[in-house]
Amino acid sequence: MELNTQADHFKSLPRQSDEGPSNLESYCTVATGIHGYEAALLMNSIRIHSNKKIYLLTDDLGEECLGEDIPSNVDVTKIPDGLLNERRKEFPENLGDIWPDCASWGDLWNPAEGSLKMDIMSKAIKESGNTLFLDADIIMVNPVTCNFKHPVSLSPHEITEEACQAYGIYNAGYVYSSDPEFPEFWANAFRNDSNFLEQECLGRVYKKYDTSLFSEAHNYGLWKSSFSNVDSNKDQLLTELGISAGDDIYLNRKKMVSFHAHLKPKEAQQYISYNLVRAFYECLNRSTKETHKILMGFICDTFLPKARTLRLGEPYPVTV
Repeated sequence: MELNTQADHFKSLPRQSDEGPSNLESYCTVATGIHGYEAALLMNSIRIHSNKKIYLLTDDLGEECLGEDIPSNVDVTKIPDGLLNERRKEFPENLGDIWPDCASWGDLWNPAEGSLKMDIMSKAIKESGNTLFLDADIIMVNPVTCNFKHPVSLSPHEITEEACQAYGIYNAGYVYSSDPEFPEFWANAFRNDSNFLEQECLGRVYKKYDTSLFSEAHNYGLWKSSFSNVDSNKDQLLTELGISAGDDIYLNRKKMVSFHAHLKPKEAQQYISYNLVRAFYECLNRSTKETHKILMGFICDTFLPKARTLRLGEPYPVTV
């Protein structure tokens, strides 16, 4: 019954317009350990399009890796050692210990790290009035132009029964809120009422908050691209995905806002990420827009050389 209720409410929720004018006041993210260097690409891609404050929650290693690649107007908060120890005890690294159905996912996600999202969202909302939480592997290719009229906006996956049962209707890496109480609500739902990490419980947010949904141009990720033929040539790939690039990057004729892609994915995600990463690079190569040339320059000159030096994507112990 709950599954049908979530799916029915998804169909009835209003779609967030991208027409603007934008009333977004801040962005926030979490970057921990070596892999936290991905946030350098996220934050610099934001900064190409917006000067709004970015709230970063990180640890010593994450801050060290990011170093001089942290752009201007970023509020950096260090994670207290005591908080990390507390979250590790609460959320073991083995997903199967908390969610038995997730045992096969291995260490692709760290639930202790996921619990930090609510901490940085809380600070950002209290200080700036509203915020868009973004996973560190989000890449902005156009500005967020939404005029938010609801206290919560979520980014949907493909809506299928299998998706609902496996990992939820909405993606936990792209969440907007203007309500100071929302992060605590989300944290409690994660701890007490979720079947998959901090994500599946987002399907019940509508019960407390008026909620809108981001358009498909936001947060384009694996759930959209993984069905494509791995052997497709570049033209076929973009056609299959409904993506085109010229004066800008488009998804089904709407300007693409953001990709959700590890450019140096972990070994377990390399095959399924192949077409998504390939499509992202092809879009930047084909676009004549100046901001996309700037973004590609940062990726080639700064991000990828440091990602290789840090050995992003290679096996290493999970850290928070």
